[in-house]
Amino acid sequence: MNRVGWALLVLVPLAFGYGFLSWRFTRYRVEGAQLRVEHGIVFRRSRDIRLDRVQAIEVIRPLAARLLGLAVLRFDMATGEKARSTLEYLGVGQAVAFRTELLARGAGLAPEAGQAQQQVLYALSGRRLLGSIALSLSTWGWLIAAVATVVPLVTARTWAEVFAVALSLATVLSATVLKRFAAEYSFTLAESPDGMRISAGLLEYRHETVLPGRVQALRIDEPLLWRRMGWVRVRMNVAGQDAAGGSLLLPVAPRAQALALLGRLWPGLDLDAVALTPPPRRACFLAPFWAARSGLGLDAQVVVSRRGLIVRRTMIIPHTKPQSLALTQNPLTRLLGLARLHLHSTTGPVRVSARFRDLGEARTFLQTQASSAQRPSRSGPCCSGCRG
Repeated sequence: MNRVGWALLVLVPLAFGYGFLSWRFTRYRVEGAQLRVEHGIVFRRSRDIRLDRVQAIEVIRPLAARLLGLAVLRFDMATGEKARSTLEYLGVGQAVAFRTELLARGAGLAPEAGQAQQQVLYALSGRRLLGSIALSLSTWGWLIAAVATVVPLVTARTWAEVFAVALSLATVLSATVLKRFAAEYSFTLAESPDGMRISAGLLEYRHETVLPGRVQALRIDEPLLWRRMGWVRVRMNVAGQDAAGGSLLLPVAPRAQALALLGRLWPGLDLDAVALTPPPRRACFLAPFWAARSGLGLDAQVVVSRRGLIVRRTMIIPHTKPQSLALTQNPLTRLLGLARLHLHSTTGPVRVSARFRDLGEARTFLQTQASSAQRPSRSGPCCSGCRG
């Protein structure tokens, strides 16, 4: 046996042993309004998680953990806290029951009330998921790159090299497509009194609960190839989460269903009724194609901004949710009397802004928005069945 084999023979049992001891020496308990987690083999460390600062709780089951009947609890914290904390590893039933208890405490319900009933709002079919992947611009981009790379090699290189290049490109393409398929497989969105429940996953199953009132902003994406099908993709900002995780509200869904969901998040909101005003004509000197397809509008609840040519993006943020407001100019926009508005939300994929706005309009908008942000929220709970 060579050195690599001996190294693996020693390191693999050590890794498993360390993992077992880390799990064995982990303790947790609920103390009033906080969860205390203690871990460490040689040096004991403890962390207190304030339940009123928890924005979302996920039950994650990686493939290896699923084979052993285990799960991980992940807590996404509010801004200003350590972004994430985890509790590893619990039995699946134990993890679900403990998450239910913590959600009940966070919603002000009795911990013994049991898991709240849920109503399924949307379930993604495998056919629609595959269709959305096939119509994605990234998929077509990889296909075009593969053809553009392989075709010249047919006449210039040996067939072995052509096969190697084609295989590597196919591997990258498969990894991109399969990664999305595995992440969004069996996607389900439901609502319950303790919040919105999002579950999905083929190899790694994830079950997330976003607590009431935690959605800070939304973005509706309408890619060019999806518009004929009437499909959209909805992303969200949740305090304590970033763009890499927990940011997807709907992977692909009919636009009518997405707008109906907005009405449950913020009761009374009719997105199509919000009038969007385009930038002034002089903005076409800077962006002749994009400016005409941009717009900004607001109603009593939200601010709506739209832009994009290939991927049309509609960004929505309630008046009380921006963390800060800003107005920026560069030399060209200053010369034309234009400005860009920014409504900064929490960390996430949704960045609400409006380009090429008239300077006077932008200043008036900032003053109006600043006064609106100081009024109590009238946007209601996170969904019609939620509290808070």
